[in-house]
Amino acid sequence: MSESRDLRTKDVFDLLSSRFPQYELREQQLDLALSIEYAFKNHKTGIFEAGTGTGKSLAALIPAVLSRKKVVVSTNTISLQEQYIHKDIPALQALLPFEFKAALMKGRNNYIGLRRWDEALQEYEIDNRLIDWVSNTEYGDVNELDFLPPWDVWQEMNSDADDCMRNKCPRFGSCFYFEAKKRADNADILVVNHALLLADAASLGSILPSYELLIVDEAHHLADVATDIFSSSVSSRGVRNLASRALKKTNAPPHLVHDLEITSDEFFRDLAMRYPVAKMRLKDPIEQALDLAGSLNLLKTWLEDQTFEYLLDYDQAREKAKLKAKAIVSTISRQIACLTLVAEPDTDFVLWVSRKDPVGARMEIVAAPLDVSHYLQGSLLEKSGLDSSVWMSATLATTGDDPFAFFKRNVGIEKNVVQSQVPSPFDYANQALLYLPNHLPEPNHKDYLPLAAAEIERIVEFSEGRAFLLFTSHAALISTFDLIASGLPFECKRQGEMPRQKLIDWFKRTPQAVLFGTSSFWEGVSVDGDQLSCVVIDRIPFQVPDDPIYEARCDLLKEDPAASWFKDLALPHATMRLKQGVGRLIRTKLDKGMVAILDPRITTKTYGKRVLECLPPMRIVRDLLDYKTLEEAFKVRNAV
Repeated sequence: MSESRDLRTKDVFDLLSSRFPQYELREQQLDLALSIEYAFKNHKTGIFEAGTGTGKSLAALIPAVLSRKKVVVSTNTISLQEQYIHKDIPALQALLPFEFKAALMKGRNNYIGLRRWDEALQEYEIDNRLIDWVSNTEYGDVNELDFLPPWDVWQEMNSDADDCMRNKCPRFGSCFYFEAKKRADNADILVVNHALLLADAASLGSILPSYELLIVDEAHHLADVATDIFSSSVSSRGVRNLASRALKKTNAPPHLVHDLEITSDEFFRDLAMRYPVAKMRLKDPIEQALDLAGSLNLLKTWLEDQTFEYLLDYDQAREKAKLKAKAIVSTISRQIACLTLVAEPDTDFVLWVSRKDPVGARMEIVAAPLDVSHYLQGSLLEKSGLDSSVWMSATLATTGDDPFAFFKRNVGIEKNVVQSQVPSPFDYANQALLYLPNHLPEPNHKDYLPLAAAEIERIVEFSEGRAFLLFTSHAALISTFDLIASGLPFECKRQGEMPRQKLIDWFKRTPQAVLFGTSSFWEGVSVDGDQLSCVVIDRIPFQVPDDPIYEARCDLLKEDPAASWFKDLALPHATMRLKQGVGRLIRTKLDKGMVAILDPRITTKTYGKRVLECLPPMRIVRDLLDYKTLEEAFKVRNAV
């Protein structure tokens, strides 16, 4: 303990420089670490935008470890979790003169439940690869597999809180989930994802051990994850699966199950006829939802009343049946909550119906909270025992007098805040060009798509491939791909041709590759070196107007005379998203290349100029006529 008290954050960075020759001390990283240290020591809420290359994970870990407090680190992506667990934390463990423990914990349904696995072996035909894995796995984490088991089968064998016998379970001593909880309890640094962090908050701390410091990395995702966590849904497929489970697992009365299935079929068939589009917001009550809720409630009441005395209590049969009933009751309760909102809408929720197939055989209704900030404020920011939290990302700041106002409003941060923007250490003025063509019409013009496609073709030839082409809609991607891909002298692929990671791997190993992508390629993808030398963005990424949550939030802001749906929602969201797309280009100090934003509004509109000010300070070019290739442009620049 005394050794950690003697060490300061600056001392650890000096140790890194002396022990690891490849480590380069960055002023920006040290500044960020000292700001985080200040937030921790003064019980503040820290909000930090750290530009690409800052090294924010180490900057946060060092003061956290030196505090000798229990720390939770939450990320949105698996890749960043792995960076913390396999790179940054081990480096500090090897460096520091005292020991500290770290652990990774995932959501419970990621772990195999051994008792449920034993039962599933009796009911299902199991893939031999899965059998081999269960026999040899150390952690029981489904992500260890290089294939995905069928979803419905995995749901019958994974660890489930509602179907858990705890210390009465014959497999309790070797339970993977409770082993993970033990590691979490003993860890000084616990790494989780946003979904698990929020599930713990929603359960009032029943999942994670208590902690004193919280680091939220990739914090720009947290509000969206919270919206998912605090939502409820009911689908035609979900009700059918539930009815089947009730019949098979608890021997529910056939007439109750049959009535439920008929009521469900009628409700969703009527829904499919009334709402023929893929996704549509529900604004008016649907009273028939109460009929389905009533049928579900009859089954729920029966399950809650069962003692299963008729079962011979061999091998804990009654206890197992009660647990199966409890799990089904939990699912029914969530479905009834959603259906009640459908019949009796609440202004705090937005509802929509989704058609999962063209004929309407698979329909779903979702109820999502309109504003999650009060959930986050009450269950996370004001969590008992939490001394301080730090929220960071490469893309948190937007336009306006307070660049973090949009983020703070979304997550409920109101007071006791320390915030700053830490610039990237990269020399964007010399490493990156920003091409803003001035001859294209606005995106809503009828000729925009073919003209933009022709411009993209010219840009890709100028960069000699090596390009990410990022689109704001799948329709624009497909149309552009069909127009130009076959004519390009470079190998091209588009999103959807293969899984995302396989596309990224293909791009990295294919010379002069061109990848057409939409939303999932705007962030979380890192390609170093000249393999990626050009990023093209087709338009400012405003949210789709018919997205139900976005539409409802716009409507709410329109009712407030002091608010502006455009300035307070549309523009900051688009700014944050654009920064993420631009951030794909420069990943190291040696990278160089060009970002092209084809949307002329970025320079012709007042709001576009404000968005432009939020981007890295790249050298702006208006045409490419002075150079034959991108390489030539940089050679001329370097010569000057």
